[in-house]
Amino acid sequence: MAIIKKSSALHAIGFAWLIAGCLDITSAIVIWTLRGVPLVRGFQGIASGLIGRESALQGGMMTAALGLALHFFIMLCAVIIFYLASSIFPLLARRPILSGAVYGVLVYLVMYWMVVPLSRIGPRPHSVSNDAIAILIHIFLIGLPIALILRRLSPNPIHQTHE
Repeated sequence: MAIIKKSSALHAIGFAWLIAGCLDITSAIVIWTLRGVPLVRGFQGIASGLIGRESALQGGMMTAALGLALHFFIMLCAVIIFYLASSIFPLLARRPILSGAVYGVLVYLVMYWMVVPLSRIGPRPHSVSNDAIAILIHIFLIGLPIALILRRLSPNPIHQTHE
């Protein structure tokens, strides 16, 4: 079994960011595909939160790229917030499964109930099935990977496992 050594905080944050970001955007792509939404349109939908629906749709590939960049920027913020919080509250690092699951739900609540409604997208209707899928995605593809990766790779003694 390969042993992953502790690394710099930047490396730990970067790895958690890329993994969680790729997992989350892959889930979005799967959902868009199942719903018949073209990928460019899906990425433009993300950009519309910043620049509005009309501008996003008219921007072509540039606004699709903006949407992808915004997705990864938001994910970087989520990783940094968890890293800093777990440095302040060591229990988060000591209990990565519990804290990762709870953090996934918190990220969902902030994104779907605060950020999106306050963005240029505006309030969106919720449904039990869509919200349940979104919560599961946020727990298993965002919160848990962030908590587990930071626990494993972080050089901070708070994050280190006792093996």
